[in-house]
Amino acid sequence: MMFILVISAISSVNAATNNSKSKSSSYTISYFDKTVGGDVLNNSNVSENIPNSTLSQKIVNMTKKGSVIIKFGKGSPKVLICAGIHGNEIASNIATLKLIESMRSKKIKGSVYIIPFVIPKSTASNDRYWYKGNKKYDPNRVANIPGTPGNKIIKFAKKNGIKYIIEVHSGGFISHRKRGLVFANKYPTNKKESQWVKYIKKTVNPKINYTSVPPNGYFRSYSKINKISAITFEVERDVGEISHWANVELTMLKYALKYFKLF
Repeated sequence: MMFILVISAISSVNAATNNSKSKSSSYTISYFDKTVGGDVLNNSNVSENIPNSTLSQKIVNMTKKGSVIIKFGKGSPKVLICAGIHGNEIASNIATLKLIESMRSKKIKGSVYIIPFVIPKSTASNDRYWYKGNKKYDPNRVANIPGTPGNKIIKFAKKNGIKYIIEVHSGGFISHRKRGLVFANKYPTNKKESQWVKYIKKTVNPKINYTSVPPNGYFRSYSKINKISAITFEVERDVGEISHWANVELTMLKYALKYFKLF
């Protein structure tokens, strides 16, 4: 269940006071899941790399009470971006915060939903896992189970007519992938999904890893079952500066959105 607590967007106020040629974008912020709250600033990798802005500060402060979702624009096409389903993959969080900052100055033609910290509690402790009671789970392996963070995101996407999801990760042993890595379905949900991946390859030139459908609990697999096209972005986690890899991921995200002519 998503807890709606919409906060007046600074950019929408600015847009109202500017002339009609303004390109600033309005947005809304709300709590997505109040069961996963945590102070992400307790993680030094977050506190040392977040963009220096009032909006980014607002987002990280809100995560103390739960995960946050930001929506830019309205109408179709609709794309959802989520980062940090694994709490120890900080470049993904920083990349999405930087994307949010860049989108404030753009006029969005369609809808972009962004969850920069899927499980703030795990990010706060730099922990890969999600806990329920005394049990721990890899949250990217249980998206088919109701009540898990990934399941909630996919249900939200299906309910709101969102057809495309980008899940943002970082991982080890891929520092040689200088332009990042994209995991895509070998057998796509539809033709447009295949065209989307080819566009990212042409414009950014990351390594594309086409895989058969993984087990049902994987986020990308369960998205496909629900007829939602999902791709996975990944950059290096353990070697080099987080800020550098976040920028690599930011470039992939920008071009992934440009395919849909959202701005």
